[in-house]
Amino acid sequence: MHAVVIVAAATFCLTASQKLVAASPDTAPNITFAATGTFAVTPVNGEDVFKLAGEPFSISVVVNAATVPASHGSTWSKYTKLPMTGTVGTALEPTPYTISSKNTSLEVAIGNPKYDVFTMFAQVSVVSTPINITATVEMPPGTLAKPLVHPFAAVTLGPCTLPAPPGPCVDTVVYTDPATSATTTLGIASGTLVGTIPSGGPEAMEAPASVQLHVNGAQVITAHADGTKTMRPVGAAAVDLGDSSNRVALQFYASGVRDGSAIQVQIAGHNVPVLYAGPANHFAGLDEVSVGVPRSLAGSGNVDVELTVDGRTASPVHIQIQ
Repeated sequence: MHAVVIVAAATFCLTASQKLVAASPDTAPNITFAATGTFAVTPVNGEDVFKLAGEPFSISVVVNAATVPASHGSTWSKYTKLPMTGTVGTALEPTPYTISSKNTSLEVAIGNPKYDVFTMFAQVSVVSTPINITATVEMPPGTLAKPLVHPFAAVTLGPCTLPAPPGPCVDTVVYTDPATSATTTLGIASGTLVGTIPSGGPEAMEAPASVQLHVNGAQVITAHADGTKTMRPVGAAAVDLGDSSNRVALQFYASGVRDGSAIQVQIAGHNVPVLYAGPANHFAGLDEVSVGVPRSLAGSGNVDVELTVDGRTASPVHIQIQ
């Protein structure tokens, strides 16, 4: 079980403190905690004033493994004044918006038999407006072997498919406007959270990124005979292949693609040409896959798009081709 929740504050009721031992900052490695994915297209509640629903995000926080917690107990510890950087898509801007904070806090907690807890708090600026965010991730028990920052393998976020099927979103993000105290809750449609040591070392962990194909943020790109191109969201309407002079492609955000050696995409069970598969522009840690849509698929109706990387197949994305 895992969940991402952003709230105004997080409080842990935990047992008495114990001594936490760490190595020297001069010899200990830096750990990067990175979360990437896409928000669900429908807000869970509140007004999405920054139009983040359905958009991709990429966030990373760096902390030295020997950093002394600002406070701690026997099953939890809190770290403060950490650097955070990232990007988030918003329908209010033509390009992704860069966010950053030099005073990010992290809290890690173990001891609950059902889940470990990883929490991040920061104040960032989105579209030139400051907002407070606190992200809490509930991960399978044992992901955090001890109540200190350390690497961990990728944890899958989502899915949240509001408005259907009905039911609560397990992974959510809430942002708060400090001026009005208004909050907005967004679901996480899909994504990953991982803690790695990029420079390697004895505690470095290979982050086995799960293969995911994200429907949110997907685009239909049509190249016309006159040299112009049009783009629109995949879910806005059925994919129209148009007349014979058009060349239609689908562009998806994805995970677990960049290091793959054998990448295959099928639409309605048919192999289609992969035009690009690799890192996505603007979103660190997020990948991108573009494929051509053969004219032979015209009129296929409701079909699945399936991505396979080195034998690992992502959950299919459902589209309609008229």
